[in-house]
Amino acid sequence: MRRIALALAALAAVVLTGTAAALLTPGRSVVNAAPVSALSVTGRSVAYAVGQTKANCGTVRLWDTGTRGLWTFGSRTIIGCEEGFSGGFGIAQVATSGRRVFWVTNVGGNFTDYQLWTATPTRKTPLRLAFASSETGGPPAIVLGNGTREAVPYAVGGTVTYVAENGARLFRTDLGSPVRLLATGAGPRQARVVAALADGRVVTLSRAGQVVSTGQEGSGTVAAIALGLPGAVVQIGRTVTVGTSSVTLPTGGLVLDYRQGTLVYRKGTQVRARVVSSGADSLLQVIAVKPWQTPPFSTDSLGSAWAKGATVSWRSGPLS
Repeated sequence: MRRIALALAALAAVVLTGTAAALLTPGRSVVNAAPVSALSVTGRSVAYAVGQTKANCGTVRLWDTGTRGLWTFGSRTIIGCEEGFSGGFGIAQVATSGRRVFWVTNVGGNFTDYQLWTATPTRKTPLRLAFASSETGGPPAIVLGNGTREAVPYAVGGTVTYVAENGARLFRTDLGSPVRLLATGAGPRQARVVAALADGRVVTLSRAGQVVSTGQEGSGTVAAIALGLPGAVVQIGRTVTVGTSSVTLPTGGLVLDYRQGTLVYRKGTQVRARVVSSGADSLLQVIAVKPWQTPPFSTDSLGSAWAKGATVSWRSGPLS
């Protein structure tokens, strides 16, 4: 009877929290000199930020998991960390279009200065694309979206710029209100970029920067956005709208990513996946982060990457 009871308890754990077997296991890993603060995946390329070491205040690395190429950029894009900035410093936003990497550095006092940089393996000297400041503790002055093979979007105030893999500007457009969240993907009617604005609007844009759709989210603050074939993915409170469908996440759940009909979200230290059509929910990873920190986990059509401390791992294939 005791064995039966133990078996039933194990089954209950599977239903409620997922199992160890459901966890994504690393296919490849890279160990870095300091903990990783931000991470983003496009295709098989992983861009991530490495924290302060004795040599510098922080760097960005681009890892081609297919060829195992690994490049380091930006060792001089944060200067003076030994002075101890009262508002902190670091690299909290990264993105890649595959062979081009983007990152945002921040250095804070009463106000925080943000700088957006880009580089490639063939042009490793960082090029600064934007500089802006905002009050420390408030919304970032520069918002960087995730990347696709086509391009990466960024916003300064209400102006969104979409930069191609070769560095060319595909569009620049002013949306009339500061951008709070930004993402890219392949949406309906040629939508490529989705932006959540300070005035409550959620706007999708085409590859040319034309407005494809506008929604007014007046019932609450938009907590997360993404873009997929069904349309804009918008989270307000516990409710996530995916095109014409909606999903209710557990209390404290926050969307991190969207991939092929599946929401990737965090709940505490767990990173979980929920299939929109069926509601099937599984545990992907457990990543020890503080409640206010974003778990470094990102997924794309070819695989997923995550960081635990100084180790970045990659797993090709589906989420489960």
